[in-house]
Amino acid sequence: MNKQGSLAAIIVISLIGFCVVIFASLKKKPRIVEKSAIADIYAVPETAAFDENFQGENQADPEITAVLMDEGRLVIGTNKGVYIMPALNEEERPEERKSAITYLNAILPFNESRYVGADCLYRLDNNYATTLDRIELGSRVYDMIQFGEGLLVGTDVGLWYHCDDIGYFESCPFDTLFKDGMAVTALVEDRGGLWVGTHGDGLYYFDGQKWRERFLDRDTSMFDYVNALEYVYPFLWVGTDEAVFRYDGGKWAQMFIADSSEYYDITTIMTTPAATYIGTTSGLLRFAGDSLKMVEGYEGMEIAAFCRSEKGVLVATRNNGIFTFNGREEIVSPEQLNPAIDDGEDIDNSLAETVFDLNIGDNDIEP
Repeated sequence: MNKQGSLAAIIVISLIGFCVVIFASLKKKPRIVEKSAIADIYAVPETAAFDENFQGENQADPEITAVLMDEGRLVIGTNKGVYIMPALNEEERPEERKSAITYLNAILPFNESRYVGADCLYRLDNNYATTLDRIELGSRVYDMIQFGEGLLVGTDVGLWYHCDDIGYFESCPFDTLFKDGMAVTALVEDRGGLWVGTHGDGLYYFDGQKWRERFLDRDTSMFDYVNALEYVYPFLWVGTDEAVFRYDGGKWAQMFIADSSEYYDITTIMTTPAATYIGTTSGLLRFAGDSLKMVEGYEGMEIAAFCRSEKGVLVATRNNGIFTFNGREEIVSPEQLNPAIDDGEDIDNSLAETVFDLNIGDNDIEP
């Protein structure tokens, strides 16, 4: 990324208009957050998604929102918090990390810390066991990427720049609202700039000097609601609530299955050397060899996230567990994420004890 250093400098200078800050050249490639699915956070304000009592309490199992491999461990983000599976080959239940995190949407390892985007921005230790900091941005976090010496954080009030250790940026505050007035739902860098997807306000590109809204001439509303962005040279992938598009730097192409014109609500996108995997609210798509196909076995499932692992690509569904793509081996079942539910024998014993304690006799039970 030849322009990363200058782009980072321009962004921070834009954040602090009254400061003159000179950046050293940034040569390391940013690590992109494991992309999460759109979940319910992208609903309009009058829907249940923006009701603080909506998630968690009445659901039997947590809903998966993000997955990634971190130091050999499978990290599972849910609407009820974080779970850790020490190794993919173990059959034990994933370990729940007790916390007050809700509405979890993204997880990003950064230096020695682990950032979680949820109802606010959390900084955890590398074991996800201790909350080191709770960063109140006054809004819900939807996506994050590393940028320079800090993070770009997409929230429902705009795009923030966050930096814990300001180092040589001594004139810069820790948190600054870079672009406000929109819900930022997806972020990705290409070789020359920054792509920003929003909920309801379109798709934007920042080239280091100015912002430009990108849209299709044939239908200027197609990029209004962006749920997922992915860039692997030479293609940018854009997932919206109606379709998936691919941009080669010169022209846009809407992707369809064979001769079908069916639209899909895209949730997440991940590109590997072999293929591009596209999650939707109703199944899994795979693009390879210039052909987009629906993957059998995931019909009717909402795809939440993808990640790479020692077993190949992992496919995390919202409510149906986590599977390997090759062989469709179940790695995590929905029941494994519910610590309140043990095996059937324990449940039966618990019910029996409850009946005994309540002194319910045969004559008290109606036929």
